[in-house]
Amino acid sequence: MSRPPTMEDVARAAGVSRSTVSRVFQGGGERVSPDAVIAVHEAAKRLEYVPNLVASGLAMRHGRQLGLLIRDATNPAYGHLHAEMNRAVEAAGRTLISVTAFRHDYGTAEVEGLDRLRGQRVAGIFVGTGVAAAEDLVETVTTLPLMIVGRPNDHPLIESVSYDERAHGRRVAEEIAAAGHRRIAVLSAPLLYSRVFELRMRSLLERCRELGVRSREVQLLPVEQGVGRALDAARDEPLSCIVCPVDYVALELLRAAAERGVRVPEDVSTVGFDGMGDGLDLIGLATVRLPVAEVAREAVARMDELLARARAGPGTADGQDRPAESRPRVRHAVHAGQFLPGRTLGAPPEQRRR
Repeated sequence: MSRPPTMEDVARAAGVSRSTVSRVFQGGGERVSPDAVIAVHEAAKRLEYVPNLVASGLAMRHGRQLGLLIRDATNPAYGHLHAEMNRAVEAAGRTLISVTAFRHDYGTAEVEGLDRLRGQRVAGIFVGTGVAAAEDLVETVTTLPLMIVGRPNDHPLIESVSYDERAHGRRVAEEIAAAGHRRIAVLSAPLLYSRVFELRMRSLLERCRELGVRSREVQLLPVEQGVGRALDAARDEPLSCIVCPVDYVALELLRAAAERGVRVPEDVSTVGFDGMGDGLDLIGLATVRLPVAEVAREAVARMDELLARARAGPGTADGQDRPAESRPRVRHAVHAGQFLPGRTLGAPPEQRRR
């Protein structure tokens, strides 16, 4: 065939009507017999036909396609969020289009990613990144249901289902104090680098002050140098524990400590956040495991409600205009994760007790 195959070509090859092919590819196979579904897919495979849901616009009108903007999926936390969002969206009978913002340029790549998702004509957008300001998100997405997933959010115009990073930071501080540590190093990054890191560390520092644990902030960036600075501070001041804002930084610190001959936790303890990487239990890293599956399921369920409200029209879910004060409130749900004890958080060396 000299031209790209069409839906009509698939229908002829499968011995069915064009509307049947349309229902298979754009309606999830509703009201189509199993035999016809198989015949359509086999014909499409032979003809190398690829359905164009975006061009048809049906996915958008039926609310079947949703968009996800996510940061680098090689980060285990984002990789797990991507997988769980896919699982929850598929369970809801929809499809997910994802765009990854690899560049860490303080939000510009994320805004570009939102534009790409809007160009795909999705029905609603999930934002699972930790950099772009909520104000930028509101200005970029004005006509679609928008929801922040995972990252902290309290913007009055954006719904969110997030990890309770405030609780996570406070819990880690309590575990450190319970282990007997009284002087620690905290690796910190600017707000514009990661809103998640900033809230974790700020909450941890607040709780440390309440518990009488003295903290020395150490600049994280660049990471390789940051962990070196933290180990230097632990040796010189001295400090008995180093808090890392995320597990991959804790792993870098463990590598640097091994190269220097620093024993963990005999010489210095360390803790991280996320709890998503494979093999962390074998390493024995003390960390907080994020409730990724719970957040993804609630986010998709809440998006269902936003889409229903959007279909009903302005005002309320029944499509009737009401005063602004009586419209449904924007909701911000948070889910707390689980602290995972590990060998990297031990009692401080006797000479470092204060």
